[in-house]
Amino acid sequence: MPSYNRAGLIGRTITSVLAQTLGSFELIIVDDGSTDDTLGVLAALPDPRIAIYQQRRNAGAPAARNAGVAMARSPLVAFQDSDDEWAPDLLTAHFKALTTADVSFCQLDQRYGEARALYPPPGWQLSADVYAQLLATSHISTQTLAMTRAIFDQVGGFDPAMPRFQDWDLVLRLAQAGARFRYIPEPLAIAHDSPDSLTRSVEKGIIGRRRLIEKHADALASQPVALARHHYIMGSQLRRLGRFSEARAQFATALGLAPGDWRSAGQWLLAALRR
Repeated sequence: MPSYNRAGLIGRTITSVLAQTLGSFELIIVDDGSTDDTLGVLAALPDPRIAIYQQRRNAGAPAARNAGVAMARSPLVAFQDSDDEWAPDLLTAHFKALTTADVSFCQLDQRYGEARALYPPPGWQLSADVYAQLLATSHISTQTLAMTRAIFDQVGGFDPAMPRFQDWDLVLRLAQAGARFRYIPEPLAIAHDSPDSLTRSVEKGIIGRRRLIEKHADALASQPVALARHHYIMGSQLRRLGRFSEARAQFATALGLAPGDWRSAGQWLLAALRR
């Protein structure tokens, strides 16, 4: 669990981890150079299952997670964010799933205040070709994910150069490596929409998506509809930021990949009108 300036939220998350029904586990918390009272909050939780590692400088969540895995003693690893929660049976479910798989993930209960949504949606099924299935849209979030230490090390862990979509990139590389996936269709992880959540950073999302496209360019080239969706989303985000010329370029690329897509055409026109 990486943490950066989460003194007011991390206690709730730790409580949910320590309440796991799995008999034996360790919780490695990597403080990523916090400047608030996060370390003070952690010091007040003297549970022998908790190990705390402090990084002097903020290096970002991917680097912090990699550092945590490097210290892990278990052959299995799971990941949690410092502002979210786990249901008590999450680790037990992962432990069972990983007896016949390299990677497991559960459904996510995403909460926005009183509103909530489930990802993947009810009825979603894992395809035999996980890599192709997840190229266009990621349905696997970090706090739902567990895997063998061996497969994590094999693909090189999280990419520290990804400002967002680190989990998506990792999952795609795991699928490329031939990892066996197992889906647990139960909402055992709860994500809370926090004011400083990475998902709120549009700029980081654009950078992360561009890097994702570059890293998986060959595969996306054979899936023009999926690639068009990526460019459409980036165009929408750039238009939201008022970067209209860049947005038009993205919508034009999307139209070139998926001719006749009226949404891209409409968005291109709005960007041309600087709206």
